[in-house]
Amino acid sequence: MSIRRSLALVGAAALTSSLVLAGAQGAMAVGVSPSPSASAPQADKAADAKLDVSLDGVPGSFVAGGKSRMFTYVVENKTKHDFVLFPLLKFKSRAGELQPTDLKVEYQLPGEDWRTAVVAPDSSGAKKDSVLFLLGGLDGDGNPQADALLGLNRGKTLKIDIRTSFTEDAPLGKAGVVAADFSAQLDDESHLPVGNGKMSLDSGARFVIKAQGDGDGGGGKPSPTPTRTGKPTPTPSHTGTPTPSGTTTPSQTATPTPSQSATQTPSAPATTPAPAASTTGDAGGPIDFPVEPPVITPPKLPADAVTKAKSKADASDKALAQTGGGDNTTAIAATGAAVLAAGAGTLVFLRRRKASGQQG
Repeated sequence: MSIRRSLALVGAAALTSSLVLAGAQGAMAVGVSPSPSASAPQADKAADAKLDVSLDGVPGSFVAGGKSRMFTYVVENKTKHDFVLFPLLKFKSRAGELQPTDLKVEYQLPGEDWRTAVVAPDSSGAKKDSVLFLLGGLDGDGNPQADALLGLNRGKTLKIDIRTSFTEDAPLGKAGVVAADFSAQLDDESHLPVGNGKMSLDSGARFVIKAQGDGDGGGGKPSPTPTRTGKPTPTPSHTGTPTPSGTTTPSQTATPTPSQSATQTPSAPATTPAPAASTTGDAGGPIDFPVEPPVITPPKLPADAVTKAKSKADASDKALAQTGGGDNTTAIAATGAAVLAAGAGTLVFLRRRKASGQQG
């Protein structure tokens, strides 16, 4: 086979590979943008669209009086609209009463320092076996502070690191934690809330509260009677904290009776497992007892707080886009373009060689 024919075949092969790669890249880009389905309009209604909230890496055990352990609160916006939200965590003991003074919860937003979560008023259930925490602060009237409101644009994911510890007075035995949020969809043009927002309770994980000195294998059988030193500490109240008045009727099951508006309609009971296992060696399993959705007075969503949260989310998205943000689509496209250019260059070279040969 002549050298000229060999070079021609090499150039054609390079061009063909470039076109295949470019076609694959186009297919990947199409896959990123989901095609609309018949159920999409229904799912994106203000009353139905919701964020997906879950917990990642919840440990299988905590030691009463021991060190704090970490896991992650994950919220994904898979809808076609931007959202604002207040992130919440609900802890529940199956073994006995759980007081706000029995545990400490801290959280860390991306790029920020650790902060202490605050106890949020929750009127769900008659037993004092659960505590609701707001991953944010409360003002003097007991309402969430403006900077506690977070923005999450369409297609984005937010991860908040959590570290939790239990005191020596915490009830030993089986317990669990569930991810919750109070969120509101934003109008696509005005970027203001559509409606008054709604409460949602999502997936959770169980764990065991063990006494100091217990092994790492699970801490023994759950105690039906809480193990405490002294009398239980009464639940502290926040000065000026509004109590729910006609907002919802607490239910005795995992699915409460909805309030007079859709703003307090909770999602399905939190009985689904956490999506991923802990990397600490003893992972929490799926929660296997009912947890009632929180019953709270719907927090206010002032326009200035919403605008601030949206602007912060936009700035974060822009920064990720400038640094690459883990998206390898651009790198793949650049590689395909380089190969395509190389193939075209080979053909140009061959054409010039042919023309030169004919002139000679």
